[in-house]
Amino acid sequence: MSLKLYHQCGHHTIWNLNSFTEDHCGDGLIFSPVHMNREKIECLSPEIKACSIFDPQYYLPNSQKRKLKTYPFFPEIIADGFATQDFDIVALDSARQCIDFQVKQGFDKIVIPARYYDQMDPRYTEKQSKFTLHPFLKAAEEVKNDKPLIMTLPLTAHMVISPEYRVMILNWITKYPEISGVYVFASGEDEELKQIRSEPFLSAYLDFLTELRAADLHVIVGYCNTEGLLYSLVDGCDITLGTFENTRVFSIDKFLIHDEDRYGPAARIYLPGLLNWIRFGQAKTIKHSAPDIWERAYVPTPYGDLTLAAAKEPHFTQPDLYLHHFIAYASQVRALALLSPVQRYEKLRESFRAAIELNEAIENIPFDLERYSRGDHLQAWLDTANSYYRRHLKKI
Repeated sequence: MSLKLYHQCGHHTIWNLNSFTEDHCGDGLIFSPVHMNREKIECLSPEIKACSIFDPQYYLPNSQKRKLKTYPFFPEIIADGFATQDFDIVALDSARQCIDFQVKQGFDKIVIPARYYDQMDPRYTEKQSKFTLHPFLKAAEEVKNDKPLIMTLPLTAHMVISPEYRVMILNWITKYPEISGVYVFASGEDEELKQIRSEPFLSAYLDFLTELRAADLHVIVGYCNTEGLLYSLVDGCDITLGTFENTRVFSIDKFLIHDEDRYGPAARIYLPGLLNWIRFGQAKTIKHSAPDIWERAYVPTPYGDLTLAAAKEPHFTQPDLYLHHFIAYASQVRALALLSPVQRYEKLRESFRAAIELNEAIENIPFDLERYSRGDHLQAWLDTANSYYRRHLKKI
């Protein structure tokens, strides 16, 4: 009944580190070189690195992001300007350096990177094998590495929904006994949504995670938002939590250089009872106008209480709302970790139904939450949990 929770680190990694070391949220961290240069990784304590992993992030191999350039094994740097045909020449050297870095830094596992493809390329597995898998397996054999090898599987929602595509990937990855696990994540169907609302995608993803576990692969599901609770139905899957939205859903955007001005999101607070991030101003209105509903929706934390008591509305770049989320969400995950898969289903079903009822109670105040704060995702999550139970857990 293993269920670990990793911090998906991004911008302001210090918040994740503080949450992990001071508030004891999570079981480890996944470090991001696009947000953290090599020197800062090397300065982390051995104790933190021993329970964490390093994601080499080869997703966009010609990325020009400054911090990636501090890693000499990154494709754009080692190839002196990435081009697919030229990288073949240095792929093994890149793999050797990347593995050597992860081993010397004392990370818990060795992550084999992969390239991100946004289309359902029929040569996906062939390209990934040539790009990193085969060079990394050869490099790992050379150093007689005894740490587990984890293959990165960056997917799209369409890849996950296709049974044939999932079978292709499963058949490919299980051909290599050296691979003990996968670090898998999928970009959403509609990246504008704050929470995934597609029952077909979630059901297919749960089936794929179940298939990976049935192949005796350790599974880490990256870039999770609140739907990570659903993935706990698959026994032996570890999940993640993040700060900003680009650590709670995968996007190639963070690897691109942008010239235009970019506007930050409105401040939101995570309310466990609603299983959602609510626009902060609207959350305060509920707190004052419907305290009975608020008591069922909000879980007190020092950071949440402090922010709610402040005279000024917080800015999305301030840490307290995220530190509140870490504590509240980690508590939900810890409660699930103590349960069997069937008990997790029962607990989640109860939570989803209660959240739907709370949203109805808010509407009856009457009060209308804005688009992203509404619980439109909850019925899809409930349907997904019920169908997964019928397919996989009812016979247990």
